[in-house]
Amino acid sequence: MNKLFTGKNPVVIVGNGEFPAHQIPLNHLKNAGTIICADSGADQLISYNLTPNAIIGDMDSTKLRKDDFKGAWISSPNQNRTDLQKTLDWCIANNLNDVTVLGTMGKREDHSLGNLHVLDEFSQKLKMKFVTNYAVIHSFKGKRTFSSLIGQQISIVAIENIQSISTVGLKYELKNKSFPPACNGISNEAIGEIFTIKSTEPIWLFINHLN
Repeated sequence: MNKLFTGKNPVVIVGNGEFPAHQIPLNHLKNAGTIICADSGADQLISYNLTPNAIIGDMDSTKLRKDDFKGAWISSPNQNRTDLQKTLDWCIANNLNDVTVLGTMGKREDHSLGNLHVLDEFSQKLKMKFVTNYAVIHSFKGKRTFSSLIGQQISIVAIENIQSISTVGLKYELKNKSFPPACNGISNEAIGEIFTIKSTEPIWLFINHLN
């Protein structure tokens, strides 16, 4: 893949899921230093009157043509990787190691679920998060502290069986609890301006927008 690309921070990736409508993901888009689109995410972005700096994927769904695009056009026909995986691989190869990803959820449910597993895969390789019209989504294991608003809905979903998970700063606290990959952790609530989670195995964390 091309390794000559130099991007400006913050780096925002746009997928082909539900396009931003909420002000929080729109602010990420507005303040982006570099916008990279996964295949036909570029079509959605251009319809919003913005132009990506790079387009990456197998180019089987975008309506754009290479000759009409002035940015970096990175064609990768490998059918064993999704366009989002290819985009994140390319970001790592180009030392873009802190990314916010929009347009990953909504539309097809199978794509949304697959993208959550991509978040789990690549959160072990770079700093990243999904920002949707409803939440900011992280994937991690170990101990992390996050900013919050009082009353904000916080959901914790185990990716695999968790031996031990603890929380501080949430209404329904967990203290060294085992935790199955089920719906047990949906709709907890922040009671202050920060909260902390410590987990021995990976989780998906949904910090839902307050409004």
